[in-house]
Amino acid sequence: MGKVALRPATEEDAVFLFDLVNDPECRRNSLNSDRIAFDSHVEWLKGILGSDTRKQYILMDGDEAVGQGRLELTERGCRISYSIIPKRRGCGYGSTLLKLLNNAALTVFPSCAYSYGEVLQHNVASQKIFEELGYEAQKVDDVYCYRKLVEHYEVLYPGGCQ
Repeated sequence: MGKVALRPATEEDAVFLFDLVNDPECRRNSLNSDRIAFDSHVEWLKGILGSDTRKQYILMDGDEAVGQGRLELTERGCRISYSIIPKRRGCGYGSTLLKLLNNAALTVFPSCAYSYGEVLQHNVASQKIFEELGYEAQKVDDVYCYRKLVEHYEVLYPGGCQ
């Protein structure tokens, strides 16, 4: 295992991101559960890579891509979304990724005061991560909106799975 870090996504990450977004568990936990077509995924990725208000990252553990995270600057703050590859779920990467995304928000969107994430009611794992990091939840229908002031986190290696 290596150092855990974020790196900006590139067009070369299209297949990794496509496979992850279409993972059955990711689709089930997404606000839009429809399967994503590859052509529309590639167009979406090109759009986000050229955006001033959206940033896409890859979570690396050494040389291994273990997840993805996204920041979107909105009028409500920095919207965070993320996912971890199936074989690394439950290993602490979600919390690490959320911390790293907050740290990135401070740099790329310095005017952003709040970060927030939207989590479906049945996605208990993500709820726990947001709550452990001190996010406050507001429930609207079957979605929890977690929100807190953006802050810098010390990030340690998650170390849960080998």
